[in-house]
Amino acid sequence: YKDPITGESFMDLFTADMDKKGKFSIPVPLPGVVNTMGNEGAACFNSDYTDLLYTSCRYENAKIYFACDIARATRNEAGKFVDITNLNVVDRNSDDSTVVGQPFLTADGKYLLFASNMVGGKGGKDIWYLNYDRNTSNWSKPINLAAVNSKGDDMFPVIGPDGTLYFSSNGWGGLGGLDVFKAAKNGEMSFDAPVG
Repeated sequence: YKDPITGESFMDLFTADMDKKGKFSIPVPLPGVVNTMGNEGAACFNSDYTDLLYTSCRYENAKIYFACDIARATRNEAGKFVDITNLNVVDRNSDDSTVVGQPFLTADGKYLLFASNMVGGKGGKDIWYLNYDRNTSNWSKPINLAAVNSKGDDMFPVIGPDGTLYFSSNGWGGLGGLDVFKAAKNGEMSFDAPVG
């Protein structure tokens, strides 16, 4: 299949090992059942690399496709990623068009940031997050990270070691297209206004 947005072939997730000299091996498809006939991309791991969270876009055929979701796969003892589940950020029984993807899990596993065009945002795609409750083993309802979102597309969130949020946006000015912005942390999931 061809991606209806890019016109390119669908994407899969690959892995490459780095040797002691810092040279990477030839990339090979990620072992397990993560890669499908659909589109897989924008992935992250938990701190011990046993869980993989990634963007999954399913297609029934070349003309029928489903909105993207965040999927979770678990690494088994053989090193393959299996047991795929959908995080169900959006209820697909009532909403079959909202796009959810580009996950980033904080180092402590407490927050999952992602991009989505779900209702309640500022426009385009916004950065949202879920809070993980360790007592119930459940994720919260999506919370809009309003301070960093614009009327344009705000996507690909990553939090650096010092707590700074980095993301791409076409809504905060810049050189055009998706530029990289950063927002300094000023509290628990609270950030200053973005700067380019």
